Amino acid sequence: MLNNEFMTRAAEAFARRLTREAGDDPIAQIRKSYKLALLRDTTEPELASARRFIAEQGLSDFCLVLFNSNEFVHVD
Repeated sequence: MLNNEFMTRAAEAFARRLTREAGDDPIAQIRKSYKLALLRDTTEPELASARRFIAEQGLSDFCLVLFNSNEFVHVD
């Protein structure tokens, strides 16, 4: 799924939504992304890791990683 064109477009659209709804603050974007995609709050380690990732790779790539996480793909 990571290199799938559909998933890339979905991640870009999700990033635009996060920016629209949470503004330009990466912490707010991360918290919103976990609420929407995983239906839960972020942990502090996840928040720190995601913030570093976004600073280096960008919000769209973070959204793609989130969509490819085991927690997103598999339902318990």
